Amino acid sequence: MIRAYRAELARLLRRRMLVGTAIVIVVTAIAGAAIVLSAAEPAARVSSEGYTPTIESLSRAGGGTEVFRYVAAFWGTFVFVVFVGLFALDFSRGTYRTMLLRQPDRLRLLAGRMAAFLTVAAGILAVAEAATWVAARLQASGQGISTSAWTGTAALGAAVSDYAIVLVWVTGYAVLAMAVAMLVRSLAVALAVGILWAGPLEHLIQNAWASAPRFFPGLLLEAIGQRGTPRVGMTQALVTAAVYTVVAAIVSVVAFTRRDVTTA
Repeated sequence: MIRAYRAELARLLRRRMLVGTAIVIVVTAIAGAAIVLSAAEPAARVSSEGYTPTIESLSRAGGGTEVFRYVAAFWGTFVFVVFVGLFALDFSRGTYRTMLLRQPDRLRLLAGRMAAFLTVAAGILAVAEAATWVAARLQASGQGISTSAWTGTAALGAAVSDYAIVLVWVTGYAVLAMAVAMLVRSLAVALAVGILWAGPLEHLIQNAWASAPRFFPGLLLEAIGQRGTPRVGMTQALVTAAVYTVVAAIVSVVAFTRRDVTTA
């Protein structure tokens, strides 16, 4: 597992990728903070059914990192599709066979790759949270939002909490994406499934079936990112999403270890 982990880190931490990621983080932090802050409304005008930032909540301790959590919510489909691509691409390229020559234990290979992906994701999220906080603080006064409570012990605790929530959210998407990639294997088909599932499909079902957020994995992960919704509480979302994640991990391991590794 350690060898697979180090090898994947080496691929992910190449200079070109780091520079590209840094540019995306800066642009997303500035633009995302501007969108969230401009969308903020007084609490009296906001429906409990929606996911709209309020001026009051953003003015409290942790308001700056709450902006980060809202910005992260925009990227759910993108995050899922990226992880689907990361796992499925090597089937299409045929590089899994090369990897298995160096690490024949398939379980360790899969675990090492996932650990590397999540390590890099954790680092990106930490930098993104800091960048979004700075961008939000520079822009907040123009939207009538006070930042006086954004520093201090309470704000730091809220920052850690928001970071943990987004990391859990990303981890859930990563494991579900791995399952899709291991089952489908074809990059094009896996991406199509990922875009359709994480994009419109679950939300269309949600519009027709009020109980959908309690059962569909993508909607459950969205509820976690929102700290719970009127339809599904935070605890229920965490427990149900955890079950999906464990099942997806088992399916991934079985599919990867039991089937021949060939090009898609």
